[in-house]
Amino acid sequence: MLDRSPVPACIECARGADDPAFAWHGGRRADGPAYWSDRGLLCSPACATAHARRRRAEGTEMREPAPAPVPARR
Repeated sequence: MLDRSPVPACIECARGADDPAFAWHGGRRADGPAYWSDRGLLCSPACATAHARRRRAEGTEMREPAPAPVPARR
């Protein structure tokens, strides 16, 4: 049986990147995700906000921007 590559998912709610509600930069999947952190992808502004609040409460908030999860397009 062929091994399938795992579908990237939101680290807050586990929504898969193949879900139509997953937010992409500029609305285009080819441009990469609209939200991410140093721990992974986030699917929406709501999950990005929840992630930031949870990290702040834990004392593990990011001190600098996380690198882009996909290379910049020219």
